[in-house]
Amino acid sequence: MSLLFEPLEIKGIRLKNRIVAAPIASMTCTKTGLPTADTLENYMPIAESGVGLAVIEHHAVHPDGRVRVRQLMMDRDDVLPYQKGLASLFSSCGTPALVQLNHAGSLIMDEDLLENGWAPKGPSPIRHPRSNLYVMPMGLSSDEISSLPQLFADAARRAVGAGYSGVEIHACHGYLLGQFLSPMTNLRSDSYGGEVKNRARLIFEVHDAVRHVVGDETVIAVRLGMADTLPDRDPCGQTIDDARWVAGEFSSRGLDLLDLSGNMCGYDGHGEAWFAPYCRTVKDAAGSIPVICAGGIKTAETALRLLDRGECDLVGVGRALKSDPNLVRTWKEQE
Repeated sequence: MSLLFEPLEIKGIRLKNRIVAAPIASMTCTKTGLPTADTLENYMPIAESGVGLAVIEHHAVHPDGRVRVRQLMMDRDDVLPYQKGLASLFSSCGTPALVQLNHAGSLIMDEDLLENGWAPKGPSPIRHPRSNLYVMPMGLSSDEISSLPQLFADAARRAVGAGYSGVEIHACHGYLLGQFLSPMTNLRSDSYGGEVKNRARLIFEVHDAVRHVVGDETVIAVRLGMADTLPDRDPCGQTIDDARWVAGEFSSRGLDLLDLSGNMCGYDGHGEAWFAPYCRTVKDAAGSIPVICAGGIKTAETALRLLDRGECDLVGVGRALKSDPNLVRTWKEQE
């Protein structure tokens, strides 16, 4: 049996293989962020696919933290009856699932969110480099920043109550936590700006607040944006050394899983496994934390090569699995 199909245990949860269904936004929910029949239909093939772990698309922790109008939400207790239906889809298939928690900050994708003079907020009043809207965000006040960890913690409590195996804190792709980490969008001069330990402060505060609420038995993952540029580009903004420092800090904080992707550069690259050159160096800094490498993994050969070289412990597969829900079975038959 290849390493690709060796089991792995995380916090008492046995993953039957090293393949992770990476999160992909589906825009199948209601305008109030509730899962629909279309949401369940979208996720049924993933739940039945045979992956070792699934990460469900990002859920907003507050109405002001939405990326799009139709984004799943974990912001209030009213969502629980609906979320239990989605979570049970995975548990009934024996597939552990984490729900991803996010706040968009200044990265707004739908103009319809900009109603009645409302404007998004970020670390600093700087137009987001990835936004397709010409909107100038406002800078968050110190009091507003101090309220953010509890929003994530409350959302995590709801996720566990709905029946998920744990949560993944979204800190990449240029969303709020990634905005704090990036010097491209964080020009603050207080304790949340400047050197990397300050820019990463909010990420750690969110993690610690979530841990306090869900306890030591629940899986907490962080999806970390490793850099603002792809590995084949000249460094700009957040660097891979910043990500290594963050990973090293998490190694002493009891983080259960580190899911690696890009920050301001997003999640698209060229060829296959475009983040692999970054993943190995961040994994080396992460100590014993299991690491997921995602981004353009399309074949069993590529996935196995990453695992065999020690560049990661698990492989995140998104669009390839979405287009072929039988992919895991096909890879197994190829062994």
